[in-house]
Amino acid sequence: MIRGDLNWQGKNILIVEDDQICFSYLDVLLKPTHVTIFHAIEGQQAINLCNVHPEIDIVLMDVRLPGMNGLDATRVITAIRQDLPVIAQTAYASDDDQEAAFSAGCWDFIAKPIPANDMIRMIQKYIEKGEEEDRN
Repeated sequence: MIRGDLNWQGKNILIVEDDQICFSYLDVLLKPTHVTIFHAIEGQQAINLCNVHPEIDIVLMDVRLPGMNGLDATRVITAIRQDLPVIAQTAYASDDDQEAAFSAGCWDFIAKPIPANDMIRMIQKYIEKGEEEDRN
């Protein structure tokens, strides 16, 4: 899948990532799609952005964050916006970690290091689902 072929202009993704290198990787990965990117470095900031920006379409949530962790933030975000897909991203990818992410309300899970094509396919799935729901 070639990212330059995707046009996600008008779509908004919140990347919740405290590691600058990991954020930069996702930012560079997503820029060719023309998506608008929001960035939070900890859980409470992610909650605040989701409250202030109802146009956010997808959240890429790191699990391990300073302050409020990603799972606690996901619980709050999904209580407020049940329709907002949250994708957990973590270097801790055991079955228990995956189950904890789903129990917290994450819609999907991807392990770091994140393969570019896997992430693009996963995001595309939720963008298409959102567009389908908008049509109905």
